[in-house]
Amino acid sequence: MSVFLAVLFRWVHVVSACLALGGVFFMGVVLPVGLRAVEGDAGRAALLRVRRLFKMVIHTCILLLLVTGSYNAWANWGWYKLNPALLHAMFGVHVLLAVGSIVALLVVLTGAELPKSYRGLMHGGLVLLLLTVAAASTLKWGRDRAVARRGSGAPGPVAVKE
Repeated sequence: MSVFLAVLFRWVHVVSACLALGGVFFMGVVLPVGLRAVEGDAGRAALLRVRRLFKMVIHTCILLLLVTGSYNAWANWGWYKLNPALLHAMFGVHVLLAVGSIVALLVVLTGAELPKSYRGLMHGGLVLLLLTVAAASTLKWGRDRAVARRGSGAPGPVAVKE
């Protein structure tokens, strides 16, 4: 059951990150350009309706990312001790960027109306999400490298029963 949970939580984490990143790109870049052709209040009303659905998706993604990220960190913490200088630093950067992304998205999605800084926050959230993925990729690379080089007595992840 633990192997199933490890794979499931990793998959849900990656899919949630993809949905969040793709959604922010769509809402911050694609949709505003597409709605330029719609005049006046109709375009604003369309943006607000799409934003409402996007808000539900992002809130779900944030919840899933927090739950699965916590589980994945706990389950893999033993591996992070193999190269603490790199892996703890990248883990910290990953978490800080993720928190920054979450805060930016929650601020931009607060309330029924668009904040004045909507475009700036969406673009900032997009950049933070891209940097978060870069940090996560570096963390995964570092962890795989440390595991490949580990000695026989090195600690591993939480014991997983097959």
